[in-house]
Amino acid sequence: MTNVDQLFNRINPKTGEFLFDENVAEVFDDMISRSVPLYAEVQQLIPRLASLLDHQQLRVVDLGCSTGTSLVNLADYFPNRDLDLIGVDNSAAMLERCRHKLEQKNLQDRIQVFHDDIRDFDFSDVSMVLMNYTIQFVPIDERLKLLERIRNSLVPGGFLLFSEKFVHDDVQLDRTLVELYFDYKRRMGYSELEIARKRDALENVLIPFSVSENEKMLQQAGFQDVELILKWFNFGTFLAYAK
Repeated sequence: MTNVDQLFNRINPKTGEFLFDENVAEVFDDMISRSVPLYAEVQQLIPRLASLLDHQQLRVVDLGCSTGTSLVNLADYFPNRDLDLIGVDNSAAMLERCRHKLEQKNLQDRIQVFHDDIRDFDFSDVSMVLMNYTIQFVPIDERLKLLERIRNSLVPGGFLLFSEKFVHDDVQLDRTLVELYFDYKRRMGYSELEIARKRDALENVLIPFSVSENEKMLQQAGFQDVELILKWFNFGTFLAYAK
């Protein structure tokens, strides 16, 4: 059963003090489903995109796998396909929740998870890399190198699915979209206090790029075909192919 996210009703962290600790892990599934527009659509999209790949073995690496939702969805979607599903996260608390979820669904033999920094984890010959709402937490000067490693890991025809929060170059437009996002969170049941506290906790921790900056970075990493396939105000998803 998913725990309801009331984290920022209970605690008031200092500015710039958002951690993927046990407090966040406990409510994360509810937090992300209520905080990220189009999250459900991205989760539904992942196995459908994977079904288009004709690779004999479908090898998927989820960088920043958190509680393992995407990998579980893939395993459920392909009960009889040859899968190599790998999750990587640097939060021990998140992976504890992930492993519990795998045990509940009897998937611990189909999905491997590793406690590691995604910048250091070694992987190759991958059909599909997932990196959803993750690179925004990576230091800016290390993002391109990480994307280059991902591009070099993909087999021909493989792809990266890359979801992020965006900023916008026009200041007024950015303010408008942020306010629309806060209104979305209000409609999802978050109070003004919760919205304000989480915003402060994430300041200088989550550092987003604009759509154009992300697209340019993906192209610089070697992805020739990059498409923004979903966008909701200041959130979106890129599909980047390896040829």
